[in-house]
Amino acid sequence: MPLGEAGSEPLAFRRIVYRIPANQVIGTARVGRRYTEEVRWTVGRAQSNGFNVAVTDGLRDLGYDVRDEADALFDPNDGAKVRYEMAAILHDAQVDYRYAYDARREGAGEGVGTAEVEVEVHLYDAIEKRTVYRRRFHGAGRDEGYRPNPMMNAVVEAILETTRDPDFVSVVARGTASQPGESDAPRVLAACSVSEDRQLPDGLPATLEAVVEIQAGSVSGSGVIVSPDGWIVTAAHVVLDAPEVWVRLRGGLQLPAALEDADAEVDLALLRVPGRNHPCAPVRVSEERPDLGSDVFAVNRAIGEDRAPSVTRGVVSGFPVKEGRRLIQTDASLNPGSSGGPLLAPDGSIAGITVGKMVGVGVEGLGLAVPAAEAIERLEIHLDASRAD
Repeated sequence: MPLGEAGSEPLAFRRIVYRIPANQVIGTARVGRRYTEEVRWTVGRAQSNGFNVAVTDGLRDLGYDVRDEADALFDPNDGAKVRYEMAAILHDAQVDYRYAYDARREGAGEGVGTAEVEVEVHLYDAIEKRTVYRRRFHGAGRDEGYRPNPMMNAVVEAILETTRDPDFVSVVARGTASQPGESDAPRVLAACSVSEDRQLPDGLPATLEAVVEIQAGSVSGSGVIVSPDGWIVTAAHVVLDAPEVWVRLRGGLQLPAALEDADAEVDLALLRVPGRNHPCAPVRVSEERPDLGSDVFAVNRAIGEDRAPSVTRGVVSGFPVKEGRRLIQTDASLNPGSSGGPLLAPDGSIAGITVGKMVGVGVEGLGLAVPAAEAIERLEIHLDASRAD
């Protein structure tokens, strides 16, 4: 797709995320006619940097205004002056290597490698601070030599498929990007009413009605209904890769869910299920953080044979910043399937959305949640109290 004479807005390719388990078998390598070994997924920092360089060069060759570290050699701030940031998630890689036998080397000689990969491309608007484009592409690559690297070609091919997509080109073409304040109006959702019977822990039975189980392919997680019209907030990593999403309500009813929006940058997603008058939980939209040391309750999806939800109590133990995300840290235990579930304040309101756990030497039992106010902002939601249930 042609960019037009004005070219593109400044953009940068930031990173690649791998959704392929380390050491997973992704293909085979053969020397001559005999089988040699399985090929397992291992990607080091050098190859990750190679992906970034190759994608940047490919976009530049097509006329895109792409910035990287080289643009900041003399001005440390210049490399950050971009309107759009690109990132990619790799899925389902497969490779195949065929080498000729080299008697002099007593092993593999020159060979041919082929690769296929699924790549999910995200485009983030640094001014509007939201993901404005997300699409999945298939890439195939071929390379020859003593150490062929077909995966590099496959990944680059998949990412450069974006330049053939009219939706992508229309976003990044210079002169077509919206200016700050011109973004679409936020979704106006009916808010949940706040009542005295929500005080926890006594109000847990009523509050738990708003917590749902999410099944997204082989992935299970939690979510919370934030509007009686069936709007659900959960973690993006639970639902983004799934061809379809199903939600199980507290009473056992299963409903199909539509993915209405997602922001992978902060790991949040917005779903909607059919129906009205769903039980829901009020959202704490105040910019004020919960007090350090204050009580919180973490709720996750139904587990066990009776599919009863799990509730754990803890305190707010910190406010770390991870990869630019403002988070709430808690010592409330998080069980399998808790991602996307609510972190509740003592008044029964949603203080945050659980997105993960801290991992590291000497770290145990610390959960992380995106503050509710930021979740509402990033998903572009406005909760209208005049339409409360």
